[in-house]
Amino acid sequence: MSICEQKQSINGSIKMQTFHRILGLIIVFLVNAMLSHTAIAGDVFAIAADGPQPMAQIVKLAGIAPYFHIYDDKGSEVKVLPNPHLKLEFGIGPAAAATLADEGVTVLVARRIPGPKMHDVLTERNVRIVRRIGTVQDVVNELRE
Repeated sequence: MSICEQKQSINGSIKMQTFHRILGLIIVFLVNAMLSHTAIAGDVFAIAADGPQPMAQIVKLAGIAPYFHIYDDKGSEVKVLPNPHLKLEFGIGPAAAATLADEGVTVLVARRIPGPKMHDVLTERNVRIVRRIGTVQDVVNELRE
């Protein structure tokens, strides 16, 4: 085998390894995306909202949400929990995440991904994050389908 043929063989091998790595990352990403949007029997949902009523809007920032509407996986309301941490100077998000996990929440619904500290607490406590826009009732309707 000539030097030129060896270089072509090595380049082909490197391209194939790169392709396999990218393909693997795409598969992991897709599986993660599917699992994070799938309700599992027994899930408890906390919907971060701007008010206590079912037509309240889902808020952008879950940590400073005035209310968390907690529902089971069938769309039955468990309770509406006012955010008890809003008067803290800092650490509102992580404190809210810990409270939700203590309440048995397994899925947090908000418009955006929480900040890094809240995200860390949610991940540590095995709470998944689902992004939605709309009202609490929109999410409840989804759960009931």
